[in-house]
Amino acid sequence: MSAAAESSLSVSLWRDRRFRRFWAGQSISQFGDRITELALPLIAVGALHASAPQVAWLTALIWAPNLLAIVLGAWVDHRVHKRRLMVLADVVRAAVLLSVPAAHFLDVVTLGQLYVVALLMGAAGVLFNTAYPPFFVRLVPRSSYVDANSKLSTSRSASYVAGPAVGGALVQALTAPVAVVVDALTFLASAVLVGRVSIDESPAAHDRAAASSLLRRAREGLVFVVRHPVLRASLGCAATVNFFTFVAGNGLIVLFASRNLGLTAGVIGMAFGVGATGSLLGAALAPKVSRRFGVGRSIVVGAVLFPAPIALVAAASGPL
Repeated sequence: MSAAAESSLSVSLWRDRRFRRFWAGQSISQFGDRITELALPLIAVGALHASAPQVAWLTALIWAPNLLAIVLGAWVDHRVHKRRLMVLADVVRAAVLLSVPAAHFLDVVTLGQLYVVALLMGAAGVLFNTAYPPFFVRLVPRSSYVDANSKLSTSRSASYVAGPAVGGALVQALTAPVAVVVDALTFLASAVLVGRVSIDESPAAHDRAAASSLLRRAREGLVFVVRHPVLRASLGCAATVNFFTFVAGNGLIVLFASRNLGLTAGVIGMAFGVGATGSLLGAALAPKVSRRFGVGRSIVVGAVLFPAPIALVAAASGPL
C-alpha cells in the first residue's frame, strides 16, 4: 500500500466521529482497569490483611469467567444488538466497583465482597470482549482494520505504561477505595461513549437461522479449534504460559512489594509502569524480528522470554 493510501486511511479514521467515540471510550476504560488492578489487591492487603492464598484467589476469580467464554461467545454471536451488550457490561462493572468504596466507608468491606466483585468484573469483561469483535467489524471498514487496531493497541500499551503510575499516585494520595471510584467513572464514560456509536446492527441471514442449540454451537466451535493445527498449538501455548504467569500474578507481586518490601503504592505503580514499557519495545521490534527469524520461531522465543523475568523477583531483598 502506498504512503498516500495509508495517510488517507488514517485521516478517514481521525474524521470518523463514531470511531473516535469508541476509541475514546476504550482508552478511558483501559486506564481505569490499570487503577483497579493495583487498588483491589492493596485493599485486600492493607485494609483486610489478606494472606497470599487469599490474594491468589482474588486474582483467580477475575479470570475464572473466561472458562465459560466459548459458551458465552456462542450466545453473544446470535444476539443482534452487540452495542447494548457492551454498554451493559460497562454499567455492570461500574456498579460493582462502586460497591467497594461504599462498603469501605461504611466499614463493612470483606474479602467475600472482593471475591464477588472480582468474579462479576471478570464475567462482565468476558461479555464485553465477546461482543467486541462483531461490533468492531461493523464499525470499521475492512480497509481500515490495521489502522484502527493500531490506534486501539497504542492506547492499550500506553495504559499499561502510564496507568499503574497514575493509579499508584491516586492510591497514595486519595486511598485505594477512592481510586476505585475513578475506575468506576471510566466505565460509565465508556458506556456513554459506546452507547452513542450508531452502527447498522440488522441481523444477517445466518444470525436469523439460529437452529442449533447454544451448547451445540459452543461444542462445534471448540471442536474446530482443537482440530485446527495452528489454533490448537496457539491455544495450548497461550494457556500454559498464562497459567504459570498468573501463578505469580500482579496480586501476589503487590502483596510481596507492600508487605515484605514496604514499598508505597506510588512506587509499586511506578514499577509496574516501567515494566510495561517492554510492551512498547516489543511492538516496535516484533516486525523486524519476525522477518529475520520467521513468525513461528519468534512466537516460540517470545513464549519463553515473556514469563522469564518473573524469576528476577526472587532476587529482591526480603524473606525468601
